[in-house]
Amino acid sequence: MGLHKKDVDNEESRTMDFGRPERHPPFADNSVKTSKYSVLSFFPLAIREQFRRNGNVYFLVIGCLMFLGYYTPLFYSSVNPWTTLGPLALVISVSLAQEAYTDIKRHVSDKATNNHPCVVLRRADEIDTFNGRTISKKKHRKRDPKVNNGKDLEAKVGITRVPIAFESVSRMNIFAGDIVFVRNREMIPADLILLASSNDGGSAYVETSSIDGETNLKLRNSPHLPAQGPDTLASSSCDSLMDSDSGPESLKHAVQRIANMSLLGHTEGVGAVLNPKNADELPKGGSCQGTRGLATGISARLRQSLFGGSRSRDNDNQQARMIMKEGGMVSYVTTLTSEPPNTHVNNYSGKLTLPPSSPASRSESAPLGAENLLLRGAVLRNTEWVIGVACFTGADTKLVMNSVATPSKFSQLDMLINHTVVLVLIIMIASVCSLGALSTHLNQRKIGTLWYAGISQEPFVPWPYFNLEATSNLAPPQWKTTTPNFFQNTFMFITMLSNFVPLSLYVSVEIITVMMMLYIGWDLNMYHEETDTPASARSTIVTDLGLVQYIFSDKTGTLTCNVMEFKRCSVDGNIFGMPVSKAAPQRKISSNEQNEESQDAEFDSAHPLKRLLTAGASLNTAENSDQYASAKLTFNAEMFLRVMSICHTVVVEKDHAPTDNGSPGASKEIEKTESNVSASSSSMWSPNRRPKAKAKAKKKEKKDGSPEGFVYQAESPDEGALVAAASNEYGFQLLGRDSSGVQISCSCPSLLEDENVVEGLKNGTLTAKILAGKTATNEVGGNDTTVDEGFSPRKETWSILAINKFDSDRKRMSVLVRSPPELGSVPMLFCKGADSSMMVDGVCEGIDLLQNLQISNVETESEVQNAEFSSLLGIEAHLGEFASEGLRTLVLGVKIMTEEKTVEWLAKYKEAATSIEDRDKKMTAVANEVETGLHIVGATAIEDKLQDGVPETISKLEKAGIKLWVLTGDKRETAIEIGYSTKVLTPKMHLTEVVDGPAQKVKTLIAMELMRHIKIGNLPSYQFSALNQSKGFTLKSILSCFSVLGIWNRRCSLAWHQFYLTRVKRMWLSKENYTYEIEDLEEQREADKRRADPRIQRRRVRELAREIIKEFWSDPNNAHLKNADDNDETSVVSDEPPAVFERAKSARESLQSRRGQKPTDVPSSSTIQKLALCNQNIFDEEALSMRSYMPTSSTSKFDNRKRSIFERLFAVDKDVRNGKLVKHLSDGYNDALALDVEEQAGKDGIEEMLGVADQTHFDPRSVKRGLIVEGAALKHILGDPVLEEMLFAVASCSESVIACRVSPIQKALLLKMVRKYVEPTPTTLAIGDGANDVGMIQEAHVGIGISGLEGQQAVNSSDFAIAQFRYLETLLLIHGRWNFMRMSKAVLFFFYKNAALVATMMLFSVKCLHSGTTLYDSWVLSVFNFVGASIPILFMAVFDRDLPRDYVLRNPEVYQSGPRKEFMSLRTFIRWALLCVVHVFTVYYFTAPPLQLGGGVTSAYKGLMGNFSSQRDVGDGEGGDLKVFGTTIFGNLVYVVTLKALLETRSIINGEFPTFTCKKGKGEGWPSRMGYTWVGVTWFSVIFYIWFLYMYELIGRSGPSTFFPFVFVTEHLLNMRSITWVLSVLTPTIAVIFDVTGKVYSNIFFPTQTQIHAEIEAQERKTA
Repeated sequence: MGLHKKDVDNEESRTMDFGRPERHPPFADNSVKTSKYSVLSFFPLAIREQFRRNGNVYFLVIGCLMFLGYYTPLFYSSVNPWTTLGPLALVISVSLAQEAYTDIKRHVSDKATNNHPCVVLRRADEIDTFNGRTISKKKHRKRDPKVNNGKDLEAKVGITRVPIAFESVSRMNIFAGDIVFVRNREMIPADLILLASSNDGGSAYVETSSIDGETNLKLRNSPHLPAQGPDTLASSSCDSLMDSDSGPESLKHAVQRIANMSLLGHTEGVGAVLNPKNADELPKGGSCQGTRGLATGISARLRQSLFGGSRSRDNDNQQARMIMKEGGMVSYVTTLTSEPPNTHVNNYSGKLTLPPSSPASRSESAPLGAENLLLRGAVLRNTEWVIGVACFTGADTKLVMNSVATPSKFSQLDMLINHTVVLVLIIMIASVCSLGALSTHLNQRKIGTLWYAGISQEPFVPWPYFNLEATSNLAPPQWKTTTPNFFQNTFMFITMLSNFVPLSLYVSVEIITVMMMLYIGWDLNMYHEETDTPASARSTIVTDLGLVQYIFSDKTGTLTCNVMEFKRCSVDGNIFGMPVSKAAPQRKISSNEQNEESQDAEFDSAHPLKRLLTAGASLNTAENSDQYASAKLTFNAEMFLRVMSICHTVVVEKDHAPTDNGSPGASKEIEKTESNVSASSSSMWSPNRRPKAKAKAKKKEKKDGSPEGFVYQAESPDEGALVAAASNEYGFQLLGRDSSGVQISCSCPSLLEDENVVEGLKNGTLTAKILAGKTATNEVGGNDTTVDEGFSPRKETWSILAINKFDSDRKRMSVLVRSPPELGSVPMLFCKGADSSMMVDGVCEGIDLLQNLQISNVETESEVQNAEFSSLLGIEAHLGEFASEGLRTLVLGVKIMTEEKTVEWLAKYKEAATSIEDRDKKMTAVANEVETGLHIVGATAIEDKLQDGVPETISKLEKAGIKLWVLTGDKRETAIEIGYSTKVLTPKMHLTEVVDGPAQKVKTLIAMELMRHIKIGNLPSYQFSALNQSKGFTLKSILSCFSVLGIWNRRCSLAWHQFYLTRVKRMWLSKENYTYEIEDLEEQREADKRRADPRIQRRRVRELAREIIKEFWSDPNNAHLKNADDNDETSVVSDEPPAVFERAKSARESLQSRRGQKPTDVPSSSTIQKLALCNQNIFDEEALSMRSYMPTSSTSKFDNRKRSIFERLFAVDKDVRNGKLVKHLSDGYNDALALDVEEQAGKDGIEEMLGVADQTHFDPRSVKRGLIVEGAALKHILGDPVLEEMLFAVASCSESVIACRVSPIQKALLLKMVRKYVEPTPTTLAIGDGANDVGMIQEAHVGIGISGLEGQQAVNSSDFAIAQFRYLETLLLIHGRWNFMRMSKAVLFFFYKNAALVATMMLFSVKCLHSGTTLYDSWVLSVFNFVGASIPILFMAVFDRDLPRDYVLRNPEVYQSGPRKEFMSLRTFIRWALLCVVHVFTVYYFTAPPLQLGGGVTSAYKGLMGNFSSQRDVGDGEGGDLKVFGTTIFGNLVYVVTLKALLETRSIINGEFPTFTCKKGKGEGWPSRMGYTWVGVTWFSVIFYIWFLYMYELIGRSGPSTFFPFVFVTEHLLNMRSITWVLSVLTPTIAVIFDVTGKVYSNIFFPTQTQIHAEIEAQERKTA
């Protein structure tokens, strides 16, 4: 299964003119296909799919052999071929019908998608006429009645007016170059370049949840010309594009503007790229030798627009040069030059070449980026309408290119069945060859006695019975002089013993699978009542749910609800907001951890969020001392709230409620937010101090805190949560933003109202640190009064001078603002960012205090310094607490700017903003320049709410032995915080963060982490002891010969497939390029090479790692990273936990010591060093280096010498084979356990007794490690097999793996990497809820879609659908485990019963000289295959439960029985095979010899059974024929198989009496009351078999037919012979005794984990 991407033929760029549809290659139409078959390809492809099953191929070959043997003289066959081909055709027909139904549903879905109505702008005359003729009504093209009421808009183009219509077209009929109109809440139909919208400046909001999984709205802008001099800007170019500062545009104006720049207004227009004044932008000479896509686009447009038809390619460039030379009267239209189609959803590059103002003018170009692109699959939100030009359509769109081809999944059990079929075929071939050789040898040796078969060596010898004198003149018969040869006998036995492989297996598997799928849908434990969504199984791979070893999960919408909520904050050293309850399951913690938790609880008591508004210390002066002066917030609290409400990019928009027709009105303009909000409450504003109000009016709070009738639109959900909290919790409400700045309303008095404070800030006598220190208070919430009590809200307008947007390097965002005139017009810098970027030297002024604090200078400003020091230490401590709760944290800071510095920096900012070259780097530089010396005012903690039960589910999956990888498109900080909240990450876990950067840095980090794992013993297979180990001759080396044969078999198969694709299919059947199929074959070939000797690849990995590290240290730029005592190979990585937790711990200790000392005391130097994060190595690297040369050893409490030979050979459980039972404990450990029974010393005490405790003070292997990988860093690794294996080796040693900022295609590649490098290949599961997860879901063995907020794309592409992540626990641990257990038993049972059937026929062949005579009647055989003993097996496979549901959920580790192949493995198969041999010999030799005696031949109707004759007749002697003899053995075999099914059933269903009742309310009905176990064993097996025998004889009595030979057989068998009934009781009993004895011995001496847990569960039930 490979990833498939569109081949774009190495295009460099594409060009298209506005309004000209590009219908020819390389452009694609806009249709999307998800179906697998067409009408013509269905039967070839679907039938080929059915014959992927080895069983179907087997029966097809057998049927053909039967046909040859039955209808030709090539060899003899007594079996009619239609008894095999008929059922095979029925089975395949049912499967084909199911496949056709599924694909028809895909076709219906594709048709609905491709024919969805969309709107395209056309000239009205183009719609109404075609080639000058009016189009008939039947073929009339329709206008969309919902846009402008179906009326045309007139656009003024020069001196003419052109009517523009809004045509309704199907989505698939949109082509590149079309101008598309999209309404609010509609899906973007193709990748569009945004040209106009109903919002200010041509901006629009889109929801991209179906693309990247993020449900927050993203802002997209119309393209604008770069800032240039006024003399060089063409006026027409200005008219073509909107100004970024302009207001909303009407639909009429937008249509007119676009018509003037496209073919809508200039039908004969030529692309502006052909402007002779822009000749320098074309390839040299105007030829096609430069940019292939550009030249092709120019040629196509010239051919279509100027010459009206197709012209030869030789004339295209000549005509282009002619136009450029003459420069005649040509109308130019806008040309889009775009990058070729690719998979990068977050990047885009292109340009618009605009029409010149005059023929002599140069065409201006506007750059295009990702902010100008509307991706297909996104949904337009809070924007009435947009107009865009289609740049990519259909298969070229980024969404489709990130998808993978719909795979044809084959379950692991199906592959196991195939392998079992191959094994059975090997046994069968060996058997039939042996029988064929024996038959040939015996026939040749006894050819003289085979006259009764028509064989004689002398052709003229008469019949032996006709050699009398009276018949001497009778001619001799036509004797056969030769016996059948070896091949004829072999083929005869093949047809006779074809039942070795059960044909009924596949029918039964289909029935069982359907029932398992229904169970999933019926399970009320996976039913989501809120959304009325049950679980559903959409695929037949239900057994793979019990084999999962790796889970790849999306984050947003899968683990989280994507609902951000402001929970806690830290200001002035105090926590506001209650702690978030620990969601993880309780675990046993040590005493040290208990002490730490108790200290944390005593350290800080949280206050309600509202208590932040408590007044601070008084700043009263003689001039300002009225009653309201003291009722003000602390400086930190006020600035904290102002940063929350001002430092963001949130936009206030009118709330567009969805309507039935899609939008309130296409041409209606949005009213300005400011005027609406201010007009509704203008009477409330006052610039001065407000008097107290007697009662505060209560208003209805909205969830997002926006004003009534409006809604907040945030680019980040974090920003939305902060703005909403500032409004709802603290009354700092955002009203809107415009060119004048940001308008807010607040209900709290401000410190800036004090003129003395303002004057001090401006002249420098007051600083932020001094104000914070003087207003700080150590007591919070002494009373319930807050500073906003009794004050009316007032309006403030803060001028926005500059915005430094967030970027991944700075990890900060800041805005330069000026306070309102009534607050002093003070310039300030508001900043917020991650703690790792804010709490660092140079950015935070407090860090200098922490690092350089000395006791000697504390006395100068002790009050201010103590306040700042306490605040910073509190924030450090609180950040660790927030992070441990999984909250998303931000640190907020302010900086008071002087007028001179403000003017100076703004000049640099404007210069960088208007720069064309390296603009991003310059903007980052000026932002770093101003973001220094920040005063930290507080920290916020936002909860990304988890879905219910997520931590518990993850914990149980971890106990079940399943590894979880989280793959998300979110940023790294967000992914890490969710990791902590879900307990995927823990505070004590070291995180290895592979972030984006230079390729050398990324590779070095992975290489050093690899070498560290090798040296500490986590990767023993990469150590020199393993790589240089010579293989001796062992039992494993003998078994490896079979694997080598398998590898060579696969290589031959791959070579054939490659030859078929390249030489046969491509040349004769299809002209397609099978590049990706061939790549898949190459990958499989490389995988076989790795399997042959994995040490070769591992040597390459280790050698490359050392080379990378050596190259890294050879670079002089990296010398500063190396310490003198560090080892070269691992010095960049460490075992330290994340810095935030170390800082928090040290800060907490410091604050606790300060609270017990004088205020002037300072922390010790050791604590300050911890705060400065000086990491030190805590173990000897040289000692660790020696470990890489030696095998990894550890103290074991088990003694392997205590294992028995039976345990080594026959134990199914791996732990039992390795000696991990209690009886395998070493003698010393047993003694310690016996002593511990009395002393209760526990684990530590036992280890101390054994002398294995405290062997070393630190074990590096005990450090849990987590791996965090960014998608941008993966581009340096993915694609190189050695680097991929290096990355996976590091990931395999990590407790948790989180990949962030990964694209949909990278999610699938990471999953594929696991499947590629884990041996044996593990079963993988992918779960997600958005279209960005489709590739991952399809690439995994099991794909699960969640019905969430991101649409149904993931569900439609998944194998199973659930409503919540927590349902994965039930789906895997219960249904998955039961399904695999049930199906494994059923499969083995079918092979067992058919092998037993065939084996008895083989034993009988000894008695008939291996002549091919069948022991059983053919119709009796059919009953055995399809009904008889199969029904009990079906009931067992549908209803059996080895462990109850509640016990499995309490003990998730029992799930490992599936991945460990406990129910279906080679050893299990051998057990069943040995038991089959025992049962076959028991049935045959306990039945056949008694029937060969004289008493067994007689029917004894009048003697033994009748016993009513006075003469006591012995019998008539008619019970000894072959039919009665074979049917007796057959009946005993049916009874044995039925009892075997009863014995294998772990949960017998007794039912409830009465099953059938006419009374109402008597239970759930008969299906739930039936005793299925006993019904299957009795009615559908034993009784049905007896009933069939009587019906068979009755039909035979009706007249001559193929049933006639069975007449009187049933009567003699059941009515006249007592020995039949004696043997039917004795033989099954003896067979079951062998079975029970073997099970008891196995369960006692080498039990499986399931058996152990079953006994524990039984004991629990007894004691309950």
